[in-house]
Amino acid sequence: MRFSFRLLAALTALALLPAIAWAQRMPVPLKDIRLDQVAQDTQRTHMVDDTMELVWVIPPVYWHVSAAQQQGLSDADRKQFIAQLDDYLLIAMVRGKVGIAGIDEFAGADTMFSDMHFLDATGKAHAPMAPTSIPTQLKNLLSILRPVMANMLGPMGDNMHFAVLDARDAKGKLLFDPMADGRVQVRTSLDTYSFRTPLGSLLPARHDARTGESFPGDYLFNPYTGGALQGAAQPR
Repeated sequence: MRFSFRLLAALTALALLPAIAWAQRMPVPLKDIRLDQVAQDTQRTHMVDDTMELVWVIPPVYWHVSAAQQQGLSDADRKQFIAQLDDYLLIAMVRGKVGIAGIDEFAGADTMFSDMHFLDATGKAHAPMAPTSIPTQLKNLLSILRPVMANMLGPMGDNMHFAVLDARDAKGKLLFDPMADGRVQVRTSLDTYSFRTPLGSLLPARHDARTGESFPGDYLFNPYTGGALQGAAQPR
């Protein structure tokens, strides 16, 4: 495999970096999308009693954005990297007990994924691939990704597991289309997590001409005043 631990760490770490002031355009180029906001749009957490669960849906567009923002990556390596992930929808999960010393007693992949389903925009449920059905090349890539997460997040990252689903259904439609108007869900034994699309992080910010405020690209109205928003942010 041509992709090093260092490269994959850089691609994933972009989602956890502080916000950068990007110029807004229509449409937003891949290189200008903030990965930390994409991660925020596609992550959900839940606390019940003393158990914490984190669910992160990672659509193929995440890897397109990651690769586009790696200046040292050649076009050939960029295409090869994307090709290994483009056909799959990944769902990362971690579940653990919250104690005095932090989060511990983490659940294994079998426990979390045995009754986990992804519900597409039509409500149809999709189960993760069996481990034996995951292509070897993808398994190798995920084996690199897990220590990357451990390096960034400590025990939580070390106990993060990845479910793999086909990115498209039998008709070729994306299970999770980040630019479509709709809602998808991840259902676990603890909770059901909803994700509305389009993802605001992929769209230009919208602007309230009256107040000068800017909001994520999926907002149509100012949530404080109810005023309609314009399609592009302008300086006040």
